[in-house]
Amino acid sequence: MRHPMDTAVMSGALWLLAAMLIDVLTPKELTALMVGEVLAPAVIVGAVFYHLKLPGPDLAITLATLWLVSVMAIEWITPKPISPYFLTAAVAPAILVGAWLHGTARWRRRAGAAQSAQRKSA
Repeated sequence: MRHPMDTAVMSGALWLLAAMLIDVLTPKELTALMVGEVLAPAVIVGAVFYHLKLPGPDLAITLATLWLVSVMAIEWITPKPISPYFLTAAVAPAILVGAWLHGTARWRRRAGAAQSAQRKSA
């Protein structure tokens, strides 16, 4: 069982790390406090879903969606345009989760087809 304090400490550390990393990658006008305020709701919702033991694919989809919403909010509050590299990093988690889900479904279909072919030949 996950202890609530473990979930809170882990989420807080990841939130602080993400806020400081984004602060380094964005224009000087966008401070770590502004980024932290934007990321806080997504981290809290993600931590609650993690603590409630949401299934892995559902948690991955939820976290990727929350990350995209957070980046859209960061883009909205920043006074200067954000680098295209940062925007690429913003879309990457959603693409990776989609590729993982697609690959897993394809692998399961192939494994199921192979098993049914073996049953028919036997």
